[in-house]
Amino acid sequence: MKLQNTHDVGIYCRLSRDDNNGSLESMSIANQKQLLIDYVKEKGWNLREIYVDDGFSGTNFDRPAFKRMLRDVTSGLINCIITKDLSRLGRNYSKVGYYTEEYFMEQGVRFIAINDSFDSMREEENEIAPFKNVLNEWYPRDISKKVRQVKKASARQGKFMGSHSPYGFRKSPEDKHVLIIDDVSADIVRRIFNEFVAGDSARMIGERLNQEGVDSPRHYSAKYNGGQKPLPTENNYWGSASILAMLKNQAYIGNLAQGKRQVVSFKSKKRRCIDPEDWIIVENTHEPIIDREVWDRVQTRIGNKAFYVKRRKSDHQLSLFSGILKCADCGAWLVYQTKSRKVGPPANVYRCKRYCNNGETACTQHYIQENTLKAFILNDIRLHAKLAVAERERITGQLVNTLNQSQNKATSSLETQMRESENRLKSVETTIKSLYEDKCLGKLPENIFQSLLTGYVKEQSELEERYQMIEQQLHKQKCSEAEIDRWLQLIGQYMEIEDLDRPTVMELIESITISEASKATGKRTQEITIKYRFIGNLLAETKKDIA
Repeated sequence: MKLQNTHDVGIYCRLSRDDNNGSLESMSIANQKQLLIDYVKEKGWNLREIYVDDGFSGTNFDRPAFKRMLRDVTSGLINCIITKDLSRLGRNYSKVGYYTEEYFMEQGVRFIAINDSFDSMREEENEIAPFKNVLNEWYPRDISKKVRQVKKASARQGKFMGSHSPYGFRKSPEDKHVLIIDDVSADIVRRIFNEFVAGDSARMIGERLNQEGVDSPRHYSAKYNGGQKPLPTENNYWGSASILAMLKNQAYIGNLAQGKRQVVSFKSKKRRCIDPEDWIIVENTHEPIIDREVWDRVQTRIGNKAFYVKRRKSDHQLSLFSGILKCADCGAWLVYQTKSRKVGPPANVYRCKRYCNNGETACTQHYIQENTLKAFILNDIRLHAKLAVAERERITGQLVNTLNQSQNKATSSLETQMRESENRLKSVETTIKSLYEDKCLGKLPENIFQSLLTGYVKEQSELEERYQMIEQQLHKQKCSEAEIDRWLQLIGQYMEIEDLDRPTVMELIESITISEASKATGKRTQEITIKYRFIGNLLAETKKDIA
């Protein structure tokens, strides 16, 4: 390295939020600057430039003043850099080592860290520098670990830890860790959920909001809730991906699901996604915007992965029964197709998706025309609407009896499994307690104790998971008489229905199962099973053959 006799100095000062904790007055930018200026004057060198990065972490070298200093090194404006200590240059030991031991040397730049007695011209005195760089990196590593622990603990307590509140909410003025409903944007959230439940796709909803000029979540937050200002290149636009993300966000039913992403390292701002089973979920932390019934219907429909119909190159919309029809044999969804005919206009039909993708080796067609299915469904809805109005009491009794018969056997089996799991769980807990007692009394060697304990703890965890799963299944089995009354009231409104549209299908029907057509009787027949909302397929009349 060839150094000039004249030192054109650039002094570099840095202070991060973690460093500025109120107890380190000597670490302030003003004190750093004064110390370094006095040092340069004492040496009689030329002070060419002062570089200051205030509020920037030492683990990240993407700092504006630091990058400007490197440009000035390249242009020859400065040939000497002075900092208060090595940690001011940075807290990433590998990168600090690169600049002090390689880059500055190659550029002919002298580097001095006053308080660490580091001077690149006196290599024999710098042996301790790598160890100091490691210690300097340990500090932000420890801080980062503690911050993560505090955030996780707060999240488990049900505190909102996000920088920005979800669209539809804002942070409470009294407590920034509590979400409260923002009335204006909450109305848009309710609209999105209701339109999706009614059968519209996320793309259709987004296009409608864009046409009406409704501000996107980012732009709305910036305008009214003090959110970060969007970039000039960021359009005020609703996309289907952002709408689907909203439809899956548990915040809208009063739950907080946090810890979904985590930084790769304290040295990097990049984040990686965390598996959903590792999220921190706390229920009932704030007032919900969406009721549970609407939420469940939305999640069911998202899980159905409804199929889109390509009408034109620039237009995608959902068919009448998209995401509703299932194959009776393989369980796959039936997909919409347009079939050309020799005479007349093309026919809109549905076929088994597995058959369409893999042919007869996977399944059969389960072919059905949309008009035929539509007429059958309309007739079935009218029939049950009339029965619901004219014979409400008899139909209610029939449904309750059918419900009890269908549930008793399943419920009895689940309750038996639940008792068995509960008894075994108690037995395992007792055994674990005995193991500890035997170990303390010296009756059980350490290695045998650890081996037995590991096995029983694993079984205990599996039993607890199974117990919770059975509880959930039992809860789903309970279809109350109130839900039956609700269905009868709903279906009764459709006595005079003349046409079938998608919102009506989505409101009344959960799924429709289509069998393969048969010609055993000399004419084409096909079995259709309608699973209505609230009551499923409890009505015997919903299972029919059509020609």
